[in-house]
Amino acid sequence: MKASKDHPNIKNNRFLFAASISMLIYSILEILDSIVIFLIVLNLIPNIALIFQFYVPLIQQLLEAQPLSLAPIFWAFTLMRVISTIGLLKNLLWGFWISFVSLIITMILAIAFLPFGAFELLACSVILILLIIGFCDNKPIITN
Repeated sequence: MKASKDHPNIKNNRFLFAASISMLIYSILEILDSIVIFLIVLNLIPNIALIFQFYVPLIQQLLEAQPLSLAPIFWAFTLMRVISTIGLLKNLLWGFWISFVSLIITMILAIAFLPFGAFELLACSVILILLIIGFCDNKPIITN
């Protein structure tokens, strides 16, 4: 694999750079999410899931009774976001595709986490739009 110094700087494309920074912030939030699960399990902070009713009853039950059971899902998405952020900041195509796939999957799964899922949907939509605009740049749809 070529080193990132062989690729143009990601800052040259303001949309991809904004998407990269957004994914970095999102990665940090995912890491904090993973830490919060442990704090809930250790009873150091209250389980906010007890206040809200989620769309899928099974998720509601898991968050109430066994919040740690959802940790592997959070860790998988955290890992995907961190890796994709590294790829995006290095201006590597695999970073774009891992970001794209993780955002689409998150948007689909966010419906199960309503009402919090609405914020996930909004954040993912903004980042996805930035990624696509940055990737496509000013290329026309139809070329001769």
